[in-house]
Amino acid sequence: MKKELNFLHGIHTILITPFKKNYELDIEGHKKNVDFAAKSSAHALVCLGTQGEFHSLNSDEQKQIMKATVEANAGRKPIICGTAHSSTLEAEALTKYAKEVGADAVLMTPPYYSQVTWKGVHDHFARISQNVDMPIIMYNAPDRVGFNLTPEHLVQLSALDNVVGVKQASRNIMELEESVSQAGSKLAVFGGSEAMMWPCMALGMVGSSSTAASFMPQYFVDIYDAYKQGRMQEGYDKFMALAPFRRLSKKLGHASVVKAAMDRIGLVGGPMRPPLVTPSEADLKELDGILASIGIK
Repeated sequence: MKKELNFLHGIHTILITPFKKNYELDIEGHKKNVDFAAKSSAHALVCLGTQGEFHSLNSDEQKQIMKATVEANAGRKPIICGTAHSSTLEAEALTKYAKEVGADAVLMTPPYYSQVTWKGVHDHFARISQNVDMPIIMYNAPDRVGFNLTPEHLVQLSALDNVVGVKQASRNIMELEESVSQAGSKLAVFGGSEAMMWPCMALGMVGSSSTAASFMPQYFVDIYDAYKQGRMQEGYDKFMALAPFRRLSKKLGHASVVKAAMDRIGLVGGPMRPPLVTPSEADLKELDGILASIGIK
């Protein structure tokens, strides 16, 4: 029987991973960011997502971030830890560690890079679901992973005991709709990109992840609440007011712009870890005006 979880809706903040100037993890800075996020009205916090640069961290560093996130949160918000890996055995080990340190769920892509077959993907989730008693939210990001979890795949994977949801980051509008219509009664289907938040909710998704919620969580909660309460024009206007921010993020990289914004408001962003590029202040010249236009100072 599926576990009843009270955080499978709303705004899930994708926490960035702060680095020092020498690219070492800034654990104290991360704890400061988590404390800020834990005081917010977001519905859950996610560490080691795509914009958390999990792909640039080794397994030991990923474990440090998981542990620091749970400790700094101190039980205030549900914690979801990213445990994606190209190796099933490594993903399983990371998932076991997330459970050990007290996370509430894990977020997991299919195995990436290895051109895995559908059977390989199914067996990946099935093995981890069977071996670790931990809620799994699948993450479908086909452009990044190289495998697309179709709506039909989601239905089949929903039969696994610990698979409870999917973060759907497809940009195919038909697949987004079919994910809800075919799998929505079996899984919590979330929008996987804040740039698609409004259309995803219009299709019936239960909420959205957001990296920018790392520094302006209430803005995204306000959009979600406006939609849920039927204040459609208000919510739509707030969503569309983010268009300049989305354009700058698309140009420079989403996490890098979020990190720069966090540094500006007293949180801890720091540089991107190579090969991702840290934008210069000249690159970011529009950012202050964009933030001011949406009330962030």
